[in-house]
Amino acid sequence: MRYTRDFAADVRVVTTEELAALASPGPALPEHSDFEFPRWIWAIMLGGYATFLGGLFAATAGEARAALAVIVSSLYVAMFFGTARILANVDGRRIGAFTRTGGKLNTWTGPMDIGAVAGQVLVLPVLLGFFGVSIAVISAIVF
Repeated sequence: MRYTRDFAADVRVVTTEELAALASPGPALPEHSDFEFPRWIWAIMLGGYATFLGGLFAATAGEARAALAVIVSSLYVAMFFGTARILANVDGRRIGAFTRTGGKLNTWTGPMDIGAVAGQVLVLPVLLGFFGVSIAVISAIVF
């Protein structure tokens, strides 16, 4: 059986007032350039990546090519975080209730508290740090 839709029954005449209400934009929210993370989250994140790269450097000690690759990777990580820091501070404003009061971070899916934000943001850098240390320990045991 084929479904056919009666479009004529779905049509409704819209008045100019209704059309104007639909076309008018809502109130504009103030833009801010802060990532709104507290400094300790950024410190742990950078520490995780530094531990990972340090573990790789320790595991490949004595290998010039591997050390060069780790150094280049370190420069990429520094460029990534440095560019984000520069772009976040272009206008010099540092606002955000999450940073100031430890309130809720407004996300697309709804507000998140500090524990949820820390868990989601720091899981990868912390695990990468453990992975780097593990590689260094395994390399020290094997060689």
